[in-house]
Amino acid sequence: IKETIRAVKDSNYPKELLEIIVINDGSKDRTLEIIREIKGIKIIDKKNSGKADSLNIALKIAVGELIAVVDADSFPDKDSLKKLASYFKDKEIGAVTASIFVKNKNNLLEKLQNIEYIMIAYGRKLLEYINGVFVTPGALSMYRKEALLKIGGFDKNNLTEDIEIAWNLLSKLYKIKMCFSAKTYTVVPDTFKKWWKQRLRWDIGGFQTLYKYKNTLFKKEYDTLG
Repeated sequence: IKETIRAVKDSNYPKELLEIIVINDGSKDRTLEIIREIKGIKIIDKKNSGKADSLNIALKIAVGELIAVVDADSFPDKDSLKKLASYFKDKEIGAVTASIFVKNKNNLLEKLQNIEYIMIAYGRKLLEYINGVFVTPGALSMYRKEALLKIGGFDKNNLTEDIEIAWNLLSKLYKIKMCFSAKTYTVVPDTFKKWWKQRLRWDIGGFQTLYKYKNTLFKKEYDTLG
């Protein structure tokens, strides 16, 4: 968490416009102790209620027009926030996501995921051209605060809030872009057991989202989502 906060603080985004809110979602390790030592951040210390609920709480106190979400195991490049923010000149854009790359490339599983993440980045950029970006990953995505408030924030009942929020925005006819040159590096599972648990959660959350927005399917008024 210390490295993640340092990566955000080292951003070349205008310092007078950068508000950093760190959410401690009921952790039982030294997270709270560590973040209390860091200056220039706002801390929300709360009982565990999940990521979506935590983000909604932070959304209520955030003062900016743009909200960037960065997971605690991810590390954005210095210019990534600035590059993402440049897209929001278009009022139809509700969110912009970044290229996600693997930080830990030690064993075979991690190296395979590195190849996978590179392919996903290229694929997602291609999908942007048909307005087909269907997920705004927590490793680094930026949202228009007005849009998040308008759609009711993140879904607390979905296992993959970053998939659901994207579908929610698209269903309200917001556009989602992908900035390929905005990079962030994330720590991926280093064992098969951890990887399986992660992918199971992704798949269940994906099916939850599909079921929730089934009424948009095969309808032209929802553009590519339909």
